[in-house]
Amino acid sequence: MLKQLSIIAENKVGAMSTITSLIADQGIDFYNVITNDSAEFGNVRIMCSDPEKARDIMKENGYLCKINPVIGVEISEEVGSLSKLLHTFRDINVNISYLYVCYLRSSQNPVAIVHVEDFDGVEEGLEAKGYHTL
Repeated sequence: MLKQLSIIAENKVGAMSTITSLIADQGIDFYNVITNDSAEFGNVRIMCSDPEKARDIMKENGYLCKINPVIGVEISEEVGSLSKLLHTFRDINVNISYLYVCYLRSSQNPVAIVHVEDFDGVEEGLEAKGYHTL
């Protein structure tokens, strides 16, 4: 299981540069960043080298944030690999709250980052179906 930092940020010019600077200035490396917006606020999800330290930095600077557990699942570069993974989640009866795909720097392989409500047995179920989880 991985740790993802989720930050609520105001939807305004410069918000992302402020967030990334606050974290990077403390020597924390970003693995991926994804944002979802709404009219006034957005949710910034970050995978980084030190999510606890990044959370503390953001809280010290007045941001509402928390660390969420997520599962990383390696998938292939083949067409349909994400669909196959989603069928596997369905087959093991797991509802996905959200997901996004990024790449591992070390192997250049795609990884589906998945958040579910109940993590019990999910990694074991995926590994039993032949997937490698992070």
